[in-house]
Amino acid sequence: MRSKKRFTVFTFMYTAIIIWMSFSLQMLFSTVGTDPKPWIIEVNRNVAIISLVLSAVISISLSVFYAWIITNYRRTEIATLKCIGYTNNNVRVIIVGELIWVTMFSFLIVFELLIHVVAFSAYFYYTADRLSDFSPFIRFGPLLITIALFLVAQIGGILIAYRRVLRLRPIIALRIQK
Repeated sequence: MRSKKRFTVFTFMYTAIIIWMSFSLQMLFSTVGTDPKPWIIEVNRNVAIISLVLSAVISISLSVFYAWIITNYRRTEIATLKCIGYTNNNVRVIIVGELIWVTMFSFLIVFELLIHVVAFSAYFYYTADRLSDFSPFIRFGPLLITIALFLVAQIGGILIAYRRVLRLRPIIALRIQK
């Protein structure tokens, strides 16, 4: 039950960060162009860059924190798996699979949300003369770049999890739990 709650909480946190990072990339891409007021473009570009860097740092931190939580709360489970013959690589695949699964599930939630927002907006915004002006708040390109950046950010969490799995000894599973 704790694992289900932890998965749900981190999935929604990842979803929020994916939306934030995608929106930051969308802002960064939309500031490219000509405008009669170039200082506005520069301010928007700086805000977009700061927002993108901040969301990337938070995603890396969250990934490392989630990997630490997984390996900390599953110590006896991992030790038991090692007792029955699982190698470090087998256990690593389980941990990495959970980290990647949370990321991909969050991406699917964002993608589904984006489809519904676009469909809902286009339905109510639709008129023959204004449809060409319609643009979703996040386009598919920045979303794909975001998922690639997010998967790269998972490397920190994967390295932390693998290091903790290597240090875990099977004798922990045989200890008497109070």
